Amino acid sequence: MRWTRRLLTVLTLLSLGCARGDWTTETLTLVDVTGTWEGSFRFSIGPIGRPMRWVLQQKGGKVKGEVRGPDGESIGSVEGLVSGEVFSWNLTGPFVKFTVGNPSSRTYRGEATVNTDELSGRADGDGCPCTFLLRRVSPQAIGEKKTQ
Repeated sequence: MRWTRRLLTVLTLLSLGCARGDWTTETLTLVDVTGTWEGSFRFSIGPIGRPMRWVLQQKGGKVKGEVRGPDGESIGSVEGLVSGEVFSWNLTGPFVKFTVGNPSSRTYRGEATVNTDELSGRADGDGCPCTFLLRRVSPQAIGEKKTQ
């Protein structure tokens, strides 16, 4: 009887290590951010905003895309992950181009809450913390063929 109690105690303790949270919150991607998003970043220094366009393509929870300025020229790339309704991203590129010299590459990271056709959140990087709001203007990434 004594060895049975010890065995059950050991098995109980071992099974605690296998306990996990709700698998749906870890694996389920609730939103799709594929498409073209437009809006602006608001820097912490003054009321200046930086208009931009993100063209995103999502596969599963992974997202890759391009960041374009108001003139349509590429100013960086963005990569990230969607988990539930949160898009965590990293943006790399010159972001701001000057007329003289090579623009230096900068890195920004942030999180956005996805609410149907709106991405809003905060970013950290050069000149930040920043807030941003982007709205989906097209449900497709530019260059993506529409499937029917």
